[in-house]
Amino acid sequence: MKSMTGFGCGTATADNLTCTVEIKSVNARYLDLFIRSPKQVNPFENLIREQIQQHIARGKVEVSVSIQDAGERPKTFTINCVLREQIQEMLVEQGFYTTIKEVPLSAVMSVSNEWIQQQDEPVAEDVMISVVTEATSRAVAQLLQMRSEEGHHIQEDLLSRISTLKSTIQRIDENKSVAVENYRNHIISKIKDYLIELEASISEDRFLQEIAILADKTDITEEIVRFTSHVVQLKNTLIDENPIGRKLDFILQEMNREVNTIGSKTVDSNVTEWVVHLKCELEKIREQVQNVE
Repeated sequence: MKSMTGFGCGTATADNLTCTVEIKSVNARYLDLFIRSPKQVNPFENLIREQIQQHIARGKVEVSVSIQDAGERPKTFTINCVLREQIQEMLVEQGFYTTIKEVPLSAVMSVSNEWIQQQDEPVAEDVMISVVTEATSRAVAQLLQMRSEEGHHIQEDLLSRISTLKSTIQRIDENKSVAVENYRNHIISKIKDYLIELEASISEDRFLQEIAILADKTDITEEIVRFTSHVVQLKNTLIDENPIGRKLDFILQEMNREVNTIGSKTVDSNVTEWVVHLKCELEKIREQVQNVE
């Protein structure tokens, strides 16, 4: 089991180029991936995205990429001949020189040096790919480690609560026959009182048939069986190595449906109390599951 919350940071260096990748994730229904990177890394964002998608299925994931270049790279120079000639023509027009050929470069430089541009030689593509992918890989590994550790703690808590669900539904199951019989006797007593009050009569067969129908409406055997089955599914799902968050959500919805039905059918105070207890535990489990991948 993995949590959707975590943080990871990775750094890689090659050819005096250092790349740092930071990844943080929080819970979300689907995978929502956002990458913030400098301009020179933009062409390689798909590589980062693919690396993350291979390991993360759900969560809001924010990725921050930074590049530090500590090397002295060869320079490349570009001369803007048009701008240089414009400056020379301007100096001639102003009377400082008689012809363009007489204008020295030092005079042109004194006016502006923008006609000469220099920049570092670009980083080789394979070097950039190497540092970006390696830094991302390390950040993802750290993130997964943190998500796994938190997921383990969540799993332990859920297993404890599942044990509580199991013991509580067993109590309800053990008490269901007594609850139905008490309700049956209660109905018999009430109907007899009404018949006496109304001075009416009813055949014994019809009377017993109606009692059986009313008592059957309070039978919660099917709901208990289904709930117990869901408890087993819930426990088995927790040890699945694949993303399980959505499956857990579905199982919990079904369990809540069964508990609500049990609560609506029962008139026994003990069962009602245990139903409330089940609902509280299911809500606590649901809150934990919201952060499970």
